Amino acid sequence: MEPIPANAELIDTSMDRNLPQTTQVFTPVAANERIQALDVIRGFALIGIFLMNIEFFNRVISDIGQGMPVGLTGADWLASYFIAYFVAGKFWTIFSLLFGMGFAVMLTRSEAKGQKFIVPYLRRIFALAVFGICHHILIWPGDILFSYAVAALGLVMILFMPVKWLLASLAAAVSLAIAWQNNLTSGVAVMLSAVALFVFYLRSERGIRIRGFKVHGLAIILFIAATLMLLTGVFGFVIPAQAKLKGFLFSGALVLILAYLVAKYHQPAEKRSLRLGAGAYLLLFASMSVGTASQIWDWGGNIAKREAIIATMPEFDATKVTQAELKTLRAKKDKSEKEEVMLSLAENASYEAKKAKNDEKERRVLSTGSYWEAVKLRAIHFSEHSANELNTSFLFIAMFLIGYWFVRSGVMDNTSAHLPMFKRLALIALPLGIGMGIAGSLLAVRATSNNESDIFYFAESLLYIGNLPACLGYVGLMVVMLHSQGPFAKVKVLAPYGRMALTNYLSQSVICSAIFYAYGLGLYGMPRAQQVLVVVVVVTLQVLFSHWWLSKFLYGPMEWLWRAITYWKLPRFKIETL
Repeated sequence: MEPIPANAELIDTSMDRNLPQTTQVFTPVAANERIQALDVIRGFALIGIFLMNIEFFNRVISDIGQGMPVGLTGADWLASYFIAYFVAGKFWTIFSLLFGMGFAVMLTRSEAKGQKFIVPYLRRIFALAVFGICHHILIWPGDILFSYAVAALGLVMILFMPVKWLLASLAAAVSLAIAWQNNLTSGVAVMLSAVALFVFYLRSERGIRIRGFKVHGLAIILFIAATLMLLTGVFGFVIPAQAKLKGFLFSGALVLILAYLVAKYHQPAEKRSLRLGAGAYLLLFASMSVGTASQIWDWGGNIAKREAIIATMPEFDATKVTQAELKTLRAKKDKSEKEEVMLSLAENASYEAKKAKNDEKERRVLSTGSYWEAVKLRAIHFSEHSANELNTSFLFIAMFLIGYWFVRSGVMDNTSAHLPMFKRLALIALPLGIGMGIAGSLLAVRATSNNESDIFYFAESLLYIGNLPACLGYVGLMVVMLHSQGPFAKVKVLAPYGRMALTNYLSQSVICSAIFYAYGLGLYGMPRAQQVLVVVVVVTLQVLFSHWWLSKFLYGPMEWLWRAITYWKLPRFKIETL
């Protein structure tokens, strides 16, 4: 992997020196320059994405991440279980990995040709955001394109933004979030904070030497934070009234391990993007695992105390607390422990009531309403949830960085030379990742509840941690199959399907809305096993169509439009025959 490159106009030369400068506008990738493995993996990932997405054309969108529906039996249960633990979470991560690979391919080729990258890529991001907004509002609210556009902007900042601009932006964002608190301002502050930490690890060499070993500055900061957390946790044992502080021991231990890993694995520079991406992803869900485990074990005795307080007020009905009473309770200062519990119960009840009302409205509109009613519903959903993409961009950026490393290291340019690595991913990482999800499923064998000590959330954290090795394992499996000599080599049939991934992704949503929604065939609520049959039929037709289309045209329709916006000129579309 080469040092992190930069455009001369946007780099902070105090941190990155002797980097290539670019002047021309880069051009589309020629057909003979494409990396076939990327197209095959992209086609494979698109099938998994469809298996996941089709469920939420028949189920309310707020149920995403809430596990399998209650009451399934027979073939529907088998289909749902297979997709929940062999597919869900593994394929959006593959798609994210591929997005980072695509970024790196474009960057590498623009460098080789001495062409500009930043401005065309920003146009590409803007176009993707517009596609995502239109997809969300006009077709289906489970869109991921807008999320990718937001995260891609973060990736550009991480690799190219001058540090002084980044710090000034972060200071302004934090100040704005303090002065004007809402999802947008806090989301921007969170995203820029994550970007700053990523930049510090990737692009800075600053640190101190201890006995001849250079310790990176981020490791020192993390070590100090871990020490403070561990000391805070000790107070939970020393002072009985502060028993709830025991939970800081978990977090402190986790941060201490992280500080050690940063200190040990900051070098060499060519592996930083891989280590940062994998570390950031695993840290997020390891923290979730630690947090849920501490709740289940109730070290501080908070849950036991809460249940004891609830037992003293058997006549209290949280569902009957009015919004006016809830507002008054929130505003009251110096609330007693009993009032704190009452507030928590009332807020949970209020949230559940609001969710139930919104879910019922969504079911009614999609099963019996008009297209314009559905558009209005989705527009409201986008306005309420779009700011959340800033908070989740951390996760996508982590996957982008892993994909970035796969290309910049040369692995994807010559997959045959790295087959042993891909075989290890297929034989070790894939069963490990799938196994963690299945282990979690054996823990969470009942419907979830609002109980903070519910094992479901710990089981979910195991599933999410396992998604990363499973994702890499599936990638390894596809590469190994592609290089095999037997029938498995026919996986290359997915390459044209993957080349038209944007067109096929959007057309899947159009097809599903036409099948399931009231303004189409009205089959909303189709059983899960039947949904899988729909996927098989639609994917088969899409693969055939992709082969036919690319025998006539250079790009898929949406791919052509996206390229035209990116390069700001109309690419040649039709294949010219002699």
